[in-house]
Amino acid sequence: MFKYIPIILICHANIPETECKPERKGVTVTIGEHQNSPMSCLIEGQTRAARLAFSPELGQPAYVKIKCVPKMFLD
Repeated sequence: MFKYIPIILICHANIPETECKPERKGVTVTIGEHQNSPMSCLIEGQTRAARLAFSPELGQPAYVKIKCVPKMFLD
């Protein structure tokens, strides 16, 4: 059975969208809870991103990128 993991990337505004990757400096990465479908994964990612967007430590212009990564789990 597949589960989907939302990965939320918050990238500084000066980083191009194609360079917004977890390993890049200037990118904050948050991982959400496992979800059963791609749609619920995106919803979970958006909900978490909304909470993070108002975080005072962000401090400068940024944008959010959400990726849903499938993972295989054996039940």
